[in-house]
Amino acid sequence: MVSIRDIRNPYSVLIEDVVKLHLAALTEKELKDVVEHFRDQIQSNRVISYIKDIYSLVTVLEARNVLNSQNVDALLDISKIINRPLAAQRIQDYKKQKELVLHPTLPKIAPSPPLCIESGQQISREKLIDKVFAEIAKLLGRDVSSFARALPFDLSENELQNLRGQSRDNLEEATLKVLKLFRERSPNIDHIQSVMQALNIIKRGEIRRKIESILSANAICS
Repeated sequence: MVSIRDIRNPYSVLIEDVVKLHLAALTEKELKDVVEHFRDQIQSNRVISYIKDIYSLVTVLEARNVLNSQNVDALLDISKIINRPLAAQRIQDYKKQKELVLHPTLPKIAPSPPLCIESGQQISREKLIDKVFAEIAKLLGRDVSSFARALPFDLSENELQNLRGQSRDNLEEATLKVLKLFRERSPNIDHIQSVMQALNIIKRGEIRRKIESILSANAICS
């Protein structure tokens, strides 16, 4: 019988093996050294302030697309910086396996395809993003500021306070304003994946699960 683990996305299995088995017990100095190594790629002191362990670092690197299923060199760098040879070997094995695959599949954690189905009607990806953003705005509440800081775009504290002031403490409206600005200033990134990662960073997993259910309900077979 094939186990559930055997049919899971190889990248997800790699992250679980390496992070949980080999990198979980980082010392404070080791974590500081690793974060400093990726400072230029993260490009945000606010986001860096949220990195308290290896899990949050991996989440940030994935949100910045520094780490993904097609490029795990960042994970290999971490293993070498903190001298974890077993982790490095596991990552090298993954890379060799990827090279042997003629047509590698896209990671299953990727968001819905550009065209989705809702009540028998096709909707564009832009409308799907609108739907996801509206759901986040409805559920986020007082975490709007920490959520805004976790998103991968430049937003000053003054701008953030102005947005909240313009919304007159209407948190749903303030969240929508933040998301609108995020969309405008970062047009070339995966907006849905980025907000999902930001929700992870601020530990609002229940909203992420709600978004995942929306994506699943709107998905079509490839």
